[in-house]
Amino acid sequence: MSSSTPDRSAEPPVDARADAAPGTAPEAQPLPQITEKQARRLNAPVQGMIISMAVLLLLVLPFVWLQPRPDAQPYRPDVDVAQEASFVADDAPFTPVVPEPGEGWTANYARWNAGAAEGVPFWEIGYATPQGSFIGLVQTSLSNPTWLAQQTEALPVSAAVEAGGVQWDVGVREESRNQDALTVYTGEVNGSTVVLKGDAPGAELDHLATAVTSALAEAPAPEPDPAPKELP
Repeated sequence: MSSSTPDRSAEPPVDARADAAPGTAPEAQPLPQITEKQARRLNAPVQGMIISMAVLLLLVLPFVWLQPRPDAQPYRPDVDVAQEASFVADDAPFTPVVPEPGEGWTANYARWNAGAAEGVPFWEIGYATPQGSFIGLVQTSLSNPTWLAQQTEALPVSAAVEAGGVQWDVGVREESRNQDALTVYTGEVNGSTVVLKGDAPGAELDHLATAVTSALAEAPAPEPDPAPKELP
């Protein structure tokens, strides 16, 4: 005889019912933990890098401290040109020019070069112009073609201008990928060869050339180069 007991669906396990029950929070998962030995192993690369950097600094710092210090004032704005000229007047065979270009012009250096390398002693001044450009002035009474070519950067003369009653030869280099623009004025003023060069516009070069001419107008003529003594 067949059983009359009706079929009943199998009930899910108790754990499954608990997992499926709505609103029931799942059990928290335990956080992973590492041992002290594992922690030391993980921190070892960081500690090694810090130690390496410290050792490197200890090796480099003595070399830095032993390096000669650069000039404390490599760029000296508003230099007293007249005072600097008075310091070198006894060494120069000509009167070092002290132009007075006026308000807005600032001398950032004025110095004497004894010409140990070139064989031509010269006086030089650097001016920052009112328009923010730069003009370097070089003066000597003992110019020669080699020295002059160095000072003018061998630019060919392309024009001539009159400033302060003196004719100045002008050389111009246009700005290019490898070189900055440059304008050079060269003139003979009361026995001195004067070179003005920089990136300033022509009006400012003319202005400084006039100031140079005015400053040298009353200066005494340069001393002649002494003739070499005859050998006995």
